[in-house]
Formats: sequence, structure tokens, C-alpha cells
Amino acid sequence: MLNNLILDIGNVICDWNPDRLMSTAFTNPADQAEAFSVTVNSPDWLELDKGTMTVDEATARAQARTQLDPAGIAQIYTNLGESLQALPETMTAMHKAKAAGVPIYILSNMQTHAWEHLEKTYDCFGACAGVVVSCDIGLIKPDRAIYQHLCDEFSVTPQSCVFVDDMAENIAAAQAFGMQGVQLTDKHAGGVVVDELVGKIVGGGR
Repeated sequence: MLNNLILDIGNVICDWNPDRLMSTAFTNPADQAEAFSVTVNSPDWLELDKGTMTVDEATARAQARTQLDPAGIAQIYTNLGESLQALPETMTAMHKAKAAGVPIYILSNMQTHAWEHLEKTYDCFGACAGVVVSCDIGLIKPDRAIYQHLCDEFSVTPQSCVFVDDMAENIAAAQAFGMQGVQLTDKHAGGVVVDELVGKIVGGGR
């Protein structure tokens, strides 16, 4: 039976917009493209998600890969947390889910400094029964092990969970693991999707 709701953060709870992040540090489109290449599009970004590299190390390595203003490159990392702006419809739906008695869990690829900012900024995370962020455990989606970790950590079965994520590969991995999955292709529809899934869970849906 379906009992548990699992949510990603980026483009489900908070708006992840790399272009907006680049624009906080550089105004020229060509500079923004290069900045994206040496930061978000670098393998180091995934190491930050895994928690295997510090933000200072990643910043220095990115600065060494480009002739762009080093202060601007540093600003991209500094501004990451604030750039993840609220998707209020989803946040409201999370509080409604808690009120309905539906356990919510977070499963997200997230960097330490960004997660620290989000956790203290948005009260919706207080509605959650548990949180798994990649930087704390050294695993990232779509690795099967991160789904296993959540189930082990919170003593839930895959079959009791439905996972909402914006990335098709993460949903496919969750489904292969035994969870139900919903790909959120419209980040502004998160509130409606969460409300529908809560209704299904409360109604004893399978």
C-alpha cells in the first residue's frame, strides 16, 4: 500500500535556474556561458553534490579553468542557495500533507552550503518526516544505493513510496528500485501533483 511521499528539491520544492544563477555574477551572455561551463557543467559540481569536495576547493578549481573574474566565479557558489527560490504551491501542499498525516521525505542531490541555506530559510522542511541529501551520505541520484539508503534510514519499503522528481532518469531509477514515480515536468504544478498524491495515499491508493 502507498503510504509515503518522497520529494526532490530542485524544480519540485525550489526553482533551480542555472541561467539566473549565472546572471547574479556576470552580465555578458558569453561570460555567463563560460561560467556555466566551468562551474555547474564541471564534474566538480557532482563532487560538491556528493560532499567529497569543499566549496572552497571547487571555487579555486573553477577559477583556474577560466580567465573570467575570479570574484564572479566565487559568487556563483556563494549565491547558489539564494538562487533556489521557493515554489510556494509545493511548499503549501507539503504543509497540507503533514496535516493529513502523510509522511514526507526529501531525497535530493544538494550541496552542503545550499542545503544549509534552504533548511534555515523555508519552514516547509519542518513538515518532513526525514531528509536525505546527497552531500551528507556521499551518494547521488540516480544511484540505486541512495534510494536504498532512504528506505533503510527511515524503515520504509520501496512499494510504500511514491517519488516526485523533475529528472526522468531519477524517476526511472526509483521505479526500477520498486517505488512509484512521478516526473514533474512543470515546476509550477508541484502543488497540484502533491495534493493529488496525498489524496491517493489518504484514500488507500496503490
